[in-house]
Amino acid sequence: MRLQILFVFALTLAAALPCVDAQAQETASISVSTAYAPVGKPTTIPIGWKLFCDAQPDECVASNAGTQSVKLDPYAWRQLVSINTLVNNGIEGVPDTEHYGLKQRGIPNWWTYPDDGRGNCNDYSLLKRRLLIEAGWPKSALLLTVVLDHHGAGHLVLTVKTNAGDLILDNLNSEIVRWNETGYTFLKRQSPANPNVWLAIDAKQVASTSSSLR
Repeated sequence: MRLQILFVFALTLAAALPCVDAQAQETASISVSTAYAPVGKPTTIPIGWKLFCDAQPDECVASNAGTQSVKLDPYAWRQLVSINTLVNNGIEGVPDTEHYGLKQRGIPNWWTYPDDGRGNCNDYSLLKRRLLIEAGWPKSALLLTVVLDHHGAGHLVLTVKTNAGDLILDNLNSEIVRWNETGYTFLKRQSPANPNVWLAIDAKQVASTSSSLR
């Protein structure tokens, strides 16, 4: 029920936002050839994704629509911003060890939807992915991505493939930025063709901190 409320509110907020100005429209539609992460060969699947799919197999079915990216027009940009903001502001951040008692249960990592309004980076990313899919965004453009954050710790973000590059939705940053503007080290992400296949990202390419898209 909480997820349904979040979804309805996200779409309402997106529709209610005023039209962006000319500068924002230009930013939203810009195409940058170097703004796409260099993905490589298949690699190991995160244990959190495996356990998530065991618990919710319907959420892990590959799309038959083929691989797609999103044209980032002003409406799509408003919708992306509103859903990202809604989830970041609506979920209370809490570590899995505290939230789910993973050590006591003998579970190494746990990804799920934050139905109780609490969660960590995995839960934020899963909810953003789900809300965008329910809003009509293609699954193949919404890729869970494993990175090392600014402190060298493992972290999960959502990559959104667009004509403006690979954009990152992150619970640690209220701004939506391109992957190479995060300052993170990118390790791997889902394949656009199949969410159960994960592709390595050149770990030597550390994104440089830069300005956001907006």
